[in-house]
Amino acid sequence: MPALTESQLQDFLTSGSHLMKLATLTSEGWPSVNPVWYHYEDGVFLVAGRRKAAWVENIRNDHRVSACVDTCDSPYTRVLVEAEAVIADDAWLGDWESWAIRYVGQEGGHRYFEETKATPRTLIKITPRKVTTWGGSGWHPRYEE
Repeated sequence: MPALTESQLQDFLTSGSHLMKLATLTSEGWPSVNPVWYHYEDGVFLVAGRRKAAWVENIRNDHRVSACVDTCDSPYTRVLVEAEAVIADDAWLGDWESWAIRYVGQEGGHRYFEETKATPRTLIKITPRKVTTWGGSGWHPRYEE
């Protein structure tokens, strides 16, 4: 179960339609996990949410987040992230059409983008401080006695 190479990591995070499971902390300190679309470039994740979403409010209150991007089918690939999240733009109307196409498909993604592009989103920049990756199945040697 080896770690991903930098090239494998880049390819995995930028291809396919893997959802990020983003963990934030509630005001009471409880973890809250939400599936989100993401864009990955130059070692940074971008996510966009509705301004009034609970997970966006959680980030406003505590910048510490964790995330998982993985596959459910063999051969398994997993990327775990500890990171700091910052609100980059609270009224973002950026060109995220490629995100919609990635997750919904060409026709549906274009339609969804056109129908909602005038609705501002909160753009969040997630900068990892720790990334753990692995691919394949089996046990890592450290677990064997």
